[in-house]
Amino acid sequence: MNRNRFLILVGVAILLALAGGLFQFSRSKSWQESKSDRLVLPNLAVNDISKIQLRTAAAAVTLEKKDAVWRVAERSDYPADFERIRQFIQTLWGLKAAQEMQVGPSQFGRLKIAAPSEGPSSGTEIDLKGANDRPIGSLIVGKGTEQGEEHAGGGRFVYNPAVKDRVYLVSEGFLNLDPLTPSQWLDKAFIVPDELKEITQSPWSNNPGWKISRDNPKADWKLDNAQPAEKLDESFVRTLQIFTPNFVDIRPSSTSQDETGIKDPFHVQLTTFDGFRYDLFLGKQAPDKGRYTQVKVAADLPSTRTPEAGEKPENKSKRDEEFAKKQADLKQRLEKEKKYEQWIYIVPDYNVETFLKRRDEIVAKPSPSPSPASKPAK
Repeated sequence: MNRNRFLILVGVAILLALAGGLFQFSRSKSWQESKSDRLVLPNLAVNDISKIQLRTAAAAVTLEKKDAVWRVAERSDYPADFERIRQFIQTLWGLKAAQEMQVGPSQFGRLKIAAPSEGPSSGTEIDLKGANDRPIGSLIVGKGTEQGEEHAGGGRFVYNPAVKDRVYLVSEGFLNLDPLTPSQWLDKAFIVPDELKEITQSPWSNNPGWKISRDNPKADWKLDNAQPAEKLDESFVRTLQIFTPNFVDIRPSSTSQDETGIKDPFHVQLTTFDGFRYDLFLGKQAPDKGRYTQVKVAADLPSTRTPEAGEKPENKSKRDEEFAKKQADLKQRLEKEKKYEQWIYIVPDYNVETFLKRRDEIVAKPSPSPSPASKPAK
């Protein structure tokens, strides 16, 4: 090979290397990350938001303010958790991009920021609206990142449809969107049967039912009509001390009684020392290890205070004032808890399994008599 031909080949190789480098630079430039602290949803009118629509390819949740109360549309307008919604809106209002990238639609599936209508590679779409469904803002939350990944930051990729071809990496994990379910947004406030005084299980099937009571909050529980050898099981009594009812989901009261089993329920009545009475109607097994439950609430609240024996006049005014305040609080609680009668709740099994026990299951089993010692063999 002569010298001129060798130089020509070297020149061609250099040009090809430069062309490849320019191509790679051009390709990577569209993915180049730049540090940023810009707001993802600038000028978000948070005070005008009255409706939030959340959508994935598999689920949808609509949160809407009606009569000054946030409600969950997919749960027959059951009250929503206002604090959760407030924090969510606050997060969107202050959401800043830790990094931003220039990304075309062809890469949306990779980052899972495509619209939910585009299938499994899509993200979670958030639409914020005001009165008369006026659009206020929109965002698509995509895949999360972990340390060590390309473009890592331990947050989420998000896309604001109002800003074309720009994708942001934010530090917010949006954990309350995985998975997206209406039950996550329900207001989980529920009945508060403090200091139980009496529990009555109505007879059912071939079980005679039972009734237990105590004289004061510190006294021992006693089984009504107990036989001489009958004593309440200690493990059963301990479960009463930690009874804190809650629910995981709801159904409207119009739900078929054949589905819920409320037509022929298992009945338990709880009475408290402050005069409240809770009737629990337990139906069939429900999804997620729960049981369909309906609640009725009543209260016997005294209208006047009975003075204590030997009460001094100087103490009367203070005690009357304390009594009036307590009764006002109890009436407010009764009004609040009466509203729970409108729904059927899915209560976790562990919440009510104590009340489903048969009489012979709440009574301590007698210890077996020790067998006589055997005589040693001669």
